[in-house]
Amino acid sequence: MSSLIDTVALVIDLRHKPLKKLAENNALVKQKGNFELQVLSTVSKKIKARVMSRENRDKLYIEASVSKYLTGQNIVGREELLDQCIALIDDVLPKMGLVPTPAERAAINAGNFEMKRIDFAMHCDCGTPDRAVALMTALRSLMFAKAKNASAYGIETVYVNQHSPYWTLRCYRKDLEILKSSRALPLNVYGRDYLMGKVQNCVRLELVLRARELARLGLNDPSAWSVDDAHKRMQKWINRLTDVEGVCPSVDRIKDLPAGMQTKLLGWLAGDLATFARSPSTERLAHKKILAVTGINIRGEPSVERQRSATLCIRDVFQQGIGFKDHGHKWERLLKGAEPAVSTVIRSNSKAGDAAGSQRHARL
Repeated sequence: MSSLIDTVALVIDLRHKPLKKLAENNALVKQKGNFELQVLSTVSKKIKARVMSRENRDKLYIEASVSKYLTGQNIVGREELLDQCIALIDDVLPKMGLVPTPAERAAINAGNFEMKRIDFAMHCDCGTPDRAVALMTALRSLMFAKAKNASAYGIETVYVNQHSPYWTLRCYRKDLEILKSSRALPLNVYGRDYLMGKVQNCVRLELVLRARELARLGLNDPSAWSVDDAHKRMQKWINRLTDVEGVCPSVDRIKDLPAGMQTKLLGWLAGDLATFARSPSTERLAHKKILAVTGINIRGEPSVERQRSATLCIRDVFQQGIGFKDHGHKWERLLKGAEPAVSTVIRSNSKAGDAAGSQRHARL
């Protein structure tokens, strides 16, 4: 379980040079078109903060996945807002060669800037790939049945209010996202191997609050952010999503069967006794295979006890796997990161190499 603030966007009062000037001869800053700069994270050049000028160079817009920008990952992090935003500002400005005036610095430290976006995220641990697929399928069906403005990309990502200027709810498989080469965790992330192992089969929920909604809620002032209120806001969605219907395997051995046989077995357990009988030759093979792998005898009627032991309600997967957990107790270590893996490989037989490896495997 983990819950955290992910992407933030904010506007600070800061008089600055033209963006083109700030990008000249600066390896830490890349210019993207005429109106945007990308400031590179210290953790990885693939991780960037977006920066744009506002109000005739009197204000600066900064947007980034704050946890990923500062630590290289956004699987675990913090639920508090203000300190993270200030840390993001304090990292971005020096890389751009910008030094705030005493008044500008005092305003930043006091949280006198405007929030334009806050993403609050949490994970549901489904336990197995089959359960994660089943949950995403069920969430998609529920959203399209009950939400006024639902959209999806297959069962990989499901949205409510995807293009709203106010808010969006997004559900997706976090483990599948980080398996993509462009989203892979940098090698020097603290606890990298442990994090990648723990995020397997996790469905992520993200509540995206945009400028109009933040203004409506009074959360455009970062000092107004409340973790308890964030929990209550997300809990309303959790309560709605517990209406998901359907079942998925609860006997771990079921996953050792071929996919088609798993589907037929679940149908048989649900009461379709003719599932296997339609093909006698298939029934004979299935009987032997299923009995050997799972101990379930499909020649007969499944008892209520057998159905319960072999299937699990998807709503139970959701309720049991989700919860709030801030990782502020590990934040300093996440910020520091671990020794790059290449050094560990070179000195794999040394104590230093062993220590670095232990740090990367550290439990969070």
